[in-house]
Amino acid sequence: MTGTLTTQTERLTIRPYQLTDFPSWLAQSSVPSSGQPDVAVFTEDWFEAWIAEQQQRAADDLGYCFGVFRTTDGIHLGTITFSTLARKSLAAATIGFSIDAPFGYAGEAVAAALSLASAPLQYERIEVRIPLDDLATVQLVRRLGMQDDGIRTVWFPDNHTWTEQRIFVRLKTEAPSTGTPPFDWTEVSRLRQDKQYAVAKDVVATYIRQAPDDPFVNYQMAWCHDSLGEESAAVPYYVQAITSGLIPPYLQQAYIGLGSTYRALGRYAEAEQTLTAGLVRFPNHPVLQTFYALTLHNLDQASESTELLIRTLLDTTADRDILTYERALRFYAAHLDDTWDS
Repeated sequence: MTGTLTTQTERLTIRPYQLTDFPSWLAQSSVPSSGQPDVAVFTEDWFEAWIAEQQQRAADDLGYCFGVFRTTDGIHLGTITFSTLARKSLAAATIGFSIDAPFGYAGEAVAAALSLASAPLQYERIEVRIPLDDLATVQLVRRLGMQDDGIRTVWFPDNHTWTEQRIFVRLKTEAPSTGTPPFDWTEVSRLRQDKQYAVAKDVVATYIRQAPDDPFVNYQMAWCHDSLGEESAAVPYYVQAITSGLIPPYLQQAYIGLGSTYRALGRYAEAEQTLTAGLVRFPNHPVLQTFYALTLHNLDQASESTELLIRTLLDTTADRDILTYERALRFYAAHLDDTWDS
């Protein structure tokens, strides 16, 4: 393999494990995807041997294991692995991941790992295998643009029983690179957290001058303008980011940002077109659906707007009281203007 096996996003660092990661790894109680001994044997010596095993697997091109760390404080968030399936006719691998859900970084981490899969790992096909009842992971990989490749039956042994798994795939031609130079996104993130939006914009402006066509840099500049209430100035940067090949999960956020900005400017037809395009790519994305519903309201399509909001609510809520009336609410959502004379 060529290139470094490390990548960074705005908030995360994804890289192979080092022995110094043991305290953070242990604190998160993460279990590696291969070899799951009893917790009592999770010692530093065991961790060192496990790292050596992963390094040998990488040297033999059998698989690659990455830790996911929050860049600001080095906290370990999870593990991502690739297992090589083939190299000759079609370079293919499976991806597996375990990211602590409360942190909310799963989409960002997996998207970054998929960029590693194309280069430097040079896989042309990545597939993920998901149990049929794991709907959260199905939604995640769909948001990342992976394509449904069907169901494999009698595939995975679980407690001596063969189970079915749904397969999603990403082909190399479907995974555009961000092309992002090594800019200091940690500093930009810090400035945002400190609400120094104007200073953050000035920093990103220097990046724009260096990489005017880079989708991620344009996305960041759009965000800076939006944070300062400069909606009109944000529009061309959102457009450039989307058309230049921005990758998920930033692509979804860019569709939301551009669509909501058009709506705030009263450009409702353009808002509808943008959000519709986003929903074509990511049809089950609840935030896109919500902003689309708001736009339908502005276009005097009140019934369609309310129906979509109700369906989105029912698809995403965990509130038991609301779900008690799910059947009735779904029926009435589709019959908002109907009445019945008993």
